[in-house]
Amino acid sequence: MCAWRLPTDASCASVARSLLGIAMTKLGLDRGATDDAVLAASELATNALTHSGAAAPPELWVWARTTPRPQLLITVYDACRASWPTNTPGDLLDDHGRGIGIVDMLADAWGAHPSRSICTGGTQGKAVWAAFPLPGPWPDPRTTAPPMLAARHLTATLTARGITNTAHRHGRGVSLVTIPLGSNEETNIWIEPGHLSYTLPNGTRHRRPIVDLHDTTETLVQHIETQRGTR
Repeated sequence: MCAWRLPTDASCASVARSLLGIAMTKLGLDRGATDDAVLAASELATNALTHSGAAAPPELWVWARTTPRPQLLITVYDACRASWPTNTPGDLLDDHGRGIGIVDMLADAWGAHPSRSICTGGTQGKAVWAAFPLPGPWPDPRTTAPPMLAARHLTATLTARGITNTAHRHGRGVSLVTIPLGSNEETNIWIEPGHLSYTLPNGTRHRRPIVDLHDTTETLVQHIETQRGTR
């Protein structure tokens, strides 16, 4: 996983293009997929700069996931929840608002949800993401990690993003991370050597490979912020 703080000036999009291009070249990813992802990151960064405000600078996040299929996730965070992206520009001759349309054409999928910053201590805002296919051997769903290490990493990441009172406990071959949601609700994440599982308060149960730890963290942050926003 990579996370970068982007500049709050006109260089925002070009810096996002450069950072992502370098990262994808280092990973040896296909040039066609790289070009599409870099263009999408540029459009997302441009939109974020428009709405980031003074609370926190935009951020570029990159990680891989295997669920629902192997994909590279390109996300741009901004600190504004008053404005949300749409793919319906009003005037077909007006370039304003076309960025999400470009992302929609390039990516497998895209979306937006409430989130918290990674680089600036958990400032509340939103994440706008785009997913691109990864047809090669990376990420490998068989990737494993000691449950204790994964649990500590998950707890530290959530705490750094302002999700407080998160606790972890450890047994033989399994670790448990408990995240309070407020109003006497909590979510438990069970971590074993090859996978993690959790059930959300709405009753949906999820089981994912350990390599999806970063994407799972963002899913949990999204759920927590959505829950808090409805109270």
